[in-house]
Amino acid sequence: MGNFRLSPASSPDETTQQSVWANGLSGAVLLLNARWFIRIRWIVVILLAGFGVAGALLDPQFLGRFGFLPPGWWPLCLAGTLALLNMGAIWWVHHLSTRTTWRGVAANIWFQITSDLVILTGLVYLIGSTTTVVSFTYLFHITMACIFFGRRDSFIVTLLSAMLFLAMVVAQCVGFIPRAGILVPGACGPTDVLPTAIFAVPTVFVWLIVWYLVSSLSNKVRQRDLDLDTANHRLIRADEETNLQMLRVAHDLKAPFSGIESNIQVLKQLHWDEMTANVRQLISKIDGRSANLRARIGDILMLGSLRSAHEEKRVVKQVYLREMLEAVLLDVKDQAEAKNVSVVLGAGRMSVLGDQEQLKILFANLVSNAIVYSHDGGIVDIRLDDEATGVRVSITDHGIGISDQALPRIFEDFYRTQEAAAFNPSSTGLGLAIVRQVANNLRLTVLVASEKDKGSVFQVVFPPG
Repeated sequence: MGNFRLSPASSPDETTQQSVWANGLSGAVLLLNARWFIRIRWIVVILLAGFGVAGALLDPQFLGRFGFLPPGWWPLCLAGTLALLNMGAIWWVHHLSTRTTWRGVAANIWFQITSDLVILTGLVYLIGSTTTVVSFTYLFHITMACIFFGRRDSFIVTLLSAMLFLAMVVAQCVGFIPRAGILVPGACGPTDVLPTAIFAVPTVFVWLIVWYLVSSLSNKVRQRDLDLDTANHRLIRADEETNLQMLRVAHDLKAPFSGIESNIQVLKQLHWDEMTANVRQLISKIDGRSANLRARIGDILMLGSLRSAHEEKRVVKQVYLREMLEAVLLDVKDQAEAKNVSVVLGAGRMSVLGDQEQLKILFANLVSNAIVYSHDGGIVDIRLDDEATGVRVSITDHGIGISDQALPRIFEDFYRTQEAAAFNPSSTGLGLAIVRQVANNLRLTVLVASEKDKGSVFQVVFPPG
């Protein structure tokens, strides 16, 4: 059995801020980066705390055998300070949103990076700035700055890192602050001023090389993303223009087809008995095809109307599902009787917030499809469930089903499987496209489970609350 999930696209209220920084990042993207940075910092807090606990528990003589000194309480102090700074960053991010401009979110990231660099400088000093390779941990922030910011700002982060590191090294060399580290003195690394300087300067030079490479790659990737985004917007505008043209043509065809159907009805009422059997058969074919085209035109206009409604502010009201579904069943009663299909509506009287007219359109299409693609004498079950994840309406049929290959495409405009086209030649191929648009408008999730020749289950899930 195949499964497919149709999730709602971003609503207008949740669209990202369109104000984009010079490096191509919007406030929404920066906000995701800020939240990710906070999660990374918690990992560092845990590692520092674990290092401090391990240093306190291990015997100093045991550590001395391997050339290490007990760290004391400074890892726990740094972990606590970093945790407090992280909670401040969380509070700040909590007051931001995806509609915040990049400047507001960038300020949060700058706060995180600069405070981290100060903490990191203390960590490098206490572990051993020139006696260990811990100074290369600055590269993490340099790399992150290249990803988060443009070249100018990431270069500022690189310079700030270099200044903090070199200032600390110089302060130790001139005796302004005592030398520190976790290695036993003389066990490893330079101890004189000249070797220390020789070690520190190439370290910063390596940072600059890494900054140049990473920032160059980041800029190229970001520019490629911007080019793709621009191309995507052009395709969207072209698609919108095509849809608009299609709606205009459909609207222009509506009146002529109504006139054709009216004339056919006049012929049937006034001159039917005067016609030969061949003429009657021809007029019946014209009538049937006109009805099919009228239905297709109606679906096109309805889909266009729903897409326009997506851009409008909706009036949300309380909708009682059972009463609405009973009204839908009255509308499809003749269709069900024509195929001798029984439609069973289960118990449940729950209500949801939504647009009643659009919900009625959605369920009318789903129930109609279930009837159309059921075998003669079949049963369609409609079930209402109130779950912790939200209200769920399930529509089950035991008809022709949908193949696994076709399942991901069934909500596309005008798409029909070969089996569906053969079973119901008059289908417009727009019923499930209308369902998709309503689900997108009302922020609903549609789940589909189907097996070929066994039937299908369509579930509409309303968000909780």
